Amino acid sequence: MKYTNRPCSRSRFIRFGLLVLSSGLTTMICDRLQAAQPTIVKTSRLQTLAKGFNLAHWQRHSLLDGYYTEAKLQQYKHLGLTYTRLPVVLSTFFNDNNPGVLKTDSLAALDAIVRLHVKTGLGIILSPFDHPKSLYSDPAVLAKFVAFFKAFATHMNRTDPEKVFLEVMNEPNAETPQAWDRVQTELVKAIRLGAPHHTIIASSNVSATTNDWNNARSLPMTRIVADKNVVYNFHFYEPFVFTHQGASWGWRATQFMKNIPYPATLATITLPLSKIQDTEAKNAVEHYAQQQWDRDKIITLLSLIANWARTNNVAVICNEFGAIPWTVPRGSLLRYLKDVRQVLESLEIGWGQWFELDVHDAEVMQALGLKPIRH
Repeated sequence: MKYTNRPCSRSRFIRFGLLVLSSGLTTMICDRLQAAQPTIVKTSRLQTLAKGFNLAHWQRHSLLDGYYTEAKLQQYKHLGLTYTRLPVVLSTFFNDNNPGVLKTDSLAALDAIVRLHVKTGLGIILSPFDHPKSLYSDPAVLAKFVAFFKAFATHMNRTDPEKVFLEVMNEPNAETPQAWDRVQTELVKAIRLGAPHHTIIASSNVSATTNDWNNARSLPMTRIVADKNVVYNFHFYEPFVFTHQGASWGWRATQFMKNIPYPATLATITLPLSKIQDTEAKNAVEHYAQQQWDRDKIITLLSLIANWARTNNVAVICNEFGAIPWTVPRGSLLRYLKDVRQVLESLEIGWGQWFELDVHDAEVMQALGLKPIRH
């Protein structure tokens, strides 16, 4: 570009000054707008979400019973865990007649639990449990939950956003992921209004389609929300025939499944298969063996999630995985926990183990890559 040395007129000087001033104001306004918007998830928070245990006891019991003590949390910290996940049973805090005001009976106990985590140096995910099915179809119910989530987030806004994470919902079960998306969008907005700086844990629908109960497949169908300070969550209990063998809840067929190994082939499944009398259970176990579940199959399934996260430039977490420790064959349990945990870590996906385990069980702790606690 060629420059010429010309005198600057008064009018030209004034126009130039206004242009500079305008540019400065524009930059200032843009900076303030960006500062007001939720930021991307900080690396420090993703590190806090690396390894966790679920406080499953408090799904079934009162927060006031003091089951998880400071000593227990110190043990978790010693193991190498970085966070826990607390089931927040909605009926404890949700007032249907006045959803914008929290029920206070257990609020002090909840606050104490959160403070205890911060004191110990552990993160905590607060995860709402037991929502009504009508949430997906009734606008009036959704409006109540929007009011509640804003009130709950406002209350939690006083806590440390580096350690406290607000999950949208535990295992939403709409007919499709798209039906859940519509609800989640509104709930995320409500949470953000109440807690501008906390990281939100977005929930993926528990099933990919009406007949495909697979949270790992439903996550890539989940809509990315406008909010950037969000981590996307899924649960992993695949293969269900193995992880939930002997379960007395949920799918009726699992109660008839026993001694199912992992990894599995038709050869290794022959003996336990011959002892199953229930037709539905027998067919399911045979199908499980035909699929030849092993580490490579887990890598294939979880890599789809990692690729989805990279493509969409978002962070993901698996804050529930595991197998029933009192029904799954011991050797298979150890191999499964180690395989899933190592695959998740290799893909840089944080994890949370669900079924409560004995922290003094050295073999299980080692399978989870944790430091065993000696008696």
